[in-house]
Amino acid sequence: MSSAVNETLQRECSYSEAEQQKIRAHLEELLASEHFVGSRRRQAFLRYVVEESLAGRGGNIKETNIAVDVFGRSRDFDSQDSSIVRVTGADVRKRLAQAYANGLGQQDVRIELTPGGYQPSFYFINHTLETREPVAAPPTIGIAEPAPRSPAWKRWTIPVAIAAGCLLVVGTAIQVRGMFQRPAALERMWQPFLEKDRSVLVSIATPVLLRINPLTQDKWLPLDPAKSIPASELAVLRDSYVGTGGAMGAALFAEQLTRRRQKFDLKFGSDINFGEIKNSPSILLGVSGLTQRLSMKTRFQLELTQEGIRVRDTKQNGRSWERPRPTYSSLPRADGYSIITRLVHSDWGHPLLMIGSMDSRNTQAAVEFLTTEDSFRKFADQAPADWADRNFQIVLHNAIYGNAPGSLTVVAFEVW
Repeated sequence: MSSAVNETLQRECSYSEAEQQKIRAHLEELLASEHFVGSRRRQAFLRYVVEESLAGRGGNIKETNIAVDVFGRSRDFDSQDSSIVRVTGADVRKRLAQAYANGLGQQDVRIELTPGGYQPSFYFINHTLETREPVAAPPTIGIAEPAPRSPAWKRWTIPVAIAAGCLLVVGTAIQVRGMFQRPAALERMWQPFLEKDRSVLVSIATPVLLRINPLTQDKWLPLDPAKSIPASELAVLRDSYVGTGGAMGAALFAEQLTRRRQKFDLKFGSDINFGEIKNSPSILLGVSGLTQRLSMKTRFQLELTQEGIRVRDTKQNGRSWERPRPTYSSLPRADGYSIITRLVHSDWGHPLLMIGSMDSRNTQAAVEFLTTEDSFRKFADQAPADWADRNFQIVLHNAIYGNAPGSLTVVAFEVW
């Protein structure tokens, strides 16, 4: 008789040095695969649980320890308020299943993360065959007796086993389908911003405005192109107004976050600084000095020119999308552009979403794009499969009718 080929052995005891080397080599293979390479969070999670288990501390791999050691949470971490460990653990389980389903790990070791816990299991596969010499049976002489009839319960064993097997196959298929079925594109877009132990910072840029002194405005209105208004008759207003696009964005983004039970803080442009962005996920609406500095190294840039305003592609010379200085009174319809920048891998450690546009109507269009599933799929269906775990920029073209945004088109994007 020969032993079963590829006999799977799971061991809960300590591992030899050679076995640990195999496990670590396979771990590096997994972390470098397309299923893990796009997310530092998944990589850190899997490396931590594997190394802790190999070090003999598998029993200490708990949700709180992972939150503190992997995600930098404080010792008073409350799992009821934050699902970061549970969400990442489920994601790692799914990615492991995808990696093996796609053929990774044809060697002699596998790593699995059993649902309900975070301690990994290591499976070694024996490729050797164990053979024995066959032993001849002695000849028998006599009259063959008829085979005895099986009892009734035995006759039912095979049909019952077949039915149970079919049920098992169907159940497994349903479970696998749920495992590989992707959530909606908008869910994947917003997922990095969901941190139950932190509030998302939502900031609206406030433009600087000049206002005619209300005591003398009748003197200068309506405006006369042939006359100039002295500076003494003008007042500079800062942080007093927001554009309609920024106000719409704050309302719709607040709705998106509230629907997902995510806390948020609403602030105006001058109320925030770089230090706050380093401490929490952030959403910045409108163009400001801060957003210009934060997006300096990105591919698509919003720039003022002598002729008007443009979106420039810094990686392709001569490629840009421009709009001349608008004259709203003479243009019932105009075109405009906006840039959506989402950074989930950055130097400051928290995801950042920025919307810069040519005016408030284009900001409103970009906001609607990020809060409508059908619109956002115009990007998601064209982007790489792992876009949700990477940084991206989207350039949108917006056909404007009067003061309302019209049809939207994705004219360019980059995922990195």
